[in-house]
Amino acid sequence: MTICAAPSYLDKYGIPLTPDELVHHKAVNFFTEHSREVMDWKYMMNGEIISRRPGSNMLVNNSDVLLSCGLEGLGLVHALRTALEPHIQSGRLTEVLTDYAPVTKPVSVLYPDRRYLPSKVRVFIDWFCEVFARKYQE
Repeated sequence: MTICAAPSYLDKYGIPLTPDELVHHKAVNFFTEHSREVMDWKYMMNGEIISRRPGSNMLVNNSDVLLSCGLEGLGLVHALRTALEPHIQSGRLTEVLTDYAPVTKPVSVLYPDRRYLPSKVRVFIDWFCEVFARKYQE
């Protein structure tokens, strides 16, 4: 997870320097489809998980819309780094709050009863776990 904004947004509203400053910023917030609850942005601070909910000017439940809003400068966005990376590299988005480690989201692999697990599925699960372990040890 990472937080980014378009340079046009940052020029207009400034760069948040701490998670506590998020309340003074506009954000494009993601909400869960089932509960319609806005999702908090979580960080590690002094070894503890803290949650902050930035000010909001837009709520979405679609990651493509979230990205489009961020690229258009409508507010800060909090999303998977892999989705934002190409736009960070191109300069269309700028990362903020890089001194604060975001809390990663858990990943699950669902499969049928393991007593009847095909070997292909077991190989995939092992590979998948290895890829994620390597990625997050960096």
